[in-house]
Amino acid sequence: MFISQASFEGEKVIEYKIITKLKQTIKETIDVEGLISTDYWLKENKDRVEYVFITKWKSKDHFIKWITREEHVEEHKQRNKQKKHGLQEEVTIKKTLRQYESVDISPF
Repeated sequence: MFISQASFEGEKVIEYKIITKLKQTIKETIDVEGLISTDYWLKENKDRVEYVFITKWKSKDHFIKWITREEHVEEHKQRNKQKKHGLQEEVTIKKTLRQYESVDISPF
């Protein structure tokens, strides 16, 4: 099994932007080959929020196939072009990615 964890953290005033991004990602995981499950977690305090999106996959290859699909890669290219040309509003969202593979560790 392979697990991907994407954390999006920012000030509460931009929470709607984080939620909008997560909703789009959720739509993109519907009926994806090799996807076992998805979980969404929230941590908040007075001024900040953190949303964590966790996907569990049958294998790392399934995840790589999903994350490198043409639509996803193109979305990032367009966003980078817009940032480069100053056409996109600068929003500070801290994104942290973590990935894990299952291991079998027996006590003996």
